[in-house]
Amino acid sequence: MSEQIPLPFVSLVGASPSAPPESFPEIRRTRRKAARTRPLMVSGRSAEAPPTSTDDESSRLDVHDYLVRHDDHSFCFQARDDAMAGAGIFEGDMLIVDKRIQPAHGHIVLALVNGERLVRRLHHRGRKTALQADAPDVPEIQPEDGSELTIWGVVVGSFKRFWA
Repeated sequence: MSEQIPLPFVSLVGASPSAPPESFPEIRRTRRKAARTRPLMVSGRSAEAPPTSTDDESSRLDVHDYLVRHDDHSFCFQARDDAMAGAGIFEGDMLIVDKRIQPAHGHIVLALVNGERLVRRLHHRGRKTALQADAPDVPEIQPEDGSELTIWGVVVGSFKRFWA
């Protein structure tokens, strides 16, 4: 069973807690618009046969419902580097972060480490906490005494845009 850390998890010695994620301009809320847009069609058919307009509602996928579990506790954050490329997260990808989920060993989290926002995998080693990248050339982060570590939330999904 994985160890649970209550949010906000802050490890600090001589540091003050940071501002919440919503206070930063690059954080976007995941609110559903009042006027519901037409959901994407999902089909089990081959690529040669696109879905038709006569398909029933059960074959439709609402991307918001699929990615966002807790609307009032979720936000989007754009990945800034390829440190999590091994997990399929690349620079520019939009990440769905859920503040309500308790971060546990192995979760991909959005963390604030001494004022720097990072997406990393959370690791516990005894009483020590580390943040690991899923790229071999990116070093592990082990917060030292006097440093600040705040887990803003757990990454629950991502999406990207292809510029074709």
